[in-house]
Parts: sequence; C-alpha cells; structure tokens
Amino acid sequence: MNVAIKQNDDPNRFFWYFIYLMISFVSALPLFGLRLNDFGINYLFLLFIHEFASFLFFGHTFFSNIWAMQIRFNQAKEVGVWARFFLRKLALSITMTTSIIIPITGLMLIESWGGLHNAPWAWNAYFAFWLMAAISITPDVIRYGRNRNAGDPKHGMVSGAIRGNIGTVLTIYIICCMILKIAWITPFAKWSIFLA
Repeated sequence: MNVAIKQNDDPNRFFWYFIYLMISFVSALPLFGLRLNDFGINYLFLLFIHEFASFLFFGHTFFSNIWAMQIRFNQAKEVGVWARFFLRKLALSITMTTSIIIPITGLMLIESWGGLHNAPWAWNAYFAFWLMAAISITPDVIRYGRNRNAGDPKHGMVSGAIRGNIGTVLTIYIICCMILKIAWITPFAKWSIFLA
C-alpha cells in the first residue's frame, strides 16, 4: 500500500510516461519504413562502431546486472545502496549511450541493403532491440536518471530481474538474426509516408 501511495504522490509521473511513449514511438518508426541516411560514412567504420557498442552493451548489462543483483540482495543495506548508485552511473553512461549508438549505426549500415524492409533479418533484430528498449532499457534509464529510490537497494529488483531475463532472450535472438540471418517475424507493412 505504501508503494502505491508513494508512486501516486509523484507529480511528474505523467511527464515521464509521455517521455517513455515518445521514445518508444519515434524509435518504432524504422519498423514502418523510416530510413536513416548513412551520410557517406565508411561501412567498415560504422560496422566497427556498431559491433563495439553492441559488445560493450551486452557485456556491461549482463555482468553488471548479475553483480549488482547479488550485492543488492545479499549484502547490508549500505553496500546495496552503493551498488545501486554504481549501477546508476553505468546505466546513465554506458547503457544509455550504447542503446542510442547501436540502433542508429545499425540503421545506417542497413542502408546499403536498401533499408530494414529489404533485409528481414535486420528488421527482426531491430524489432527485438526495440522490444528490449521498451520493456527494459528505457524504463531503467528513466528510473535511474530520476533516482527516486536511491536509499532502497531492493526496490524494483524482482521486476528488474524479470525484464533483464526477457532482455537476455531478446539479445540471443538478435545475435541469431545477425549471424544466421533468420527472420521469424514478417516485417510490418511500410507506412505510405515512408514509401517515397
């Protein structure tokens, strides 16, 4: 009951819901045909940036979450607060940055294929990343950015663990899409505004 009261006492919650929805909407546009110009940047350079950011994102997210969950769950409150603070720094520096770099460079790379709709495996990978962002990345970055529960290291651990596991499954699917060129989902139809 206290949690519900505390959440309802947040006067800015609708602003942040709006920010979340706008990020989710704008980042979904490539799934409906929006294309991003590569601006003539060298393909191999873009590929290096994309892959480096992807490995950094996966490694940091996977291992730091396991480490932080263990500390926040098993250690004294003060240690848990420190771990949550450190995780906040990582979320706002590495997670946020790489979760912007990865899809933008991916969209720029796929331009040489004629966009996502001409490469269904890339469309599927982008869709999985978009789902992961909507389920886990964007809410976590907003939550850590706002830092409303800094003194409670166990706040959001169960939902975070569930979202983290969903993100891990989606990451494995993304890797399969990129390596094996699989596409289990048929791309959505292009919106008419993006047909030109």
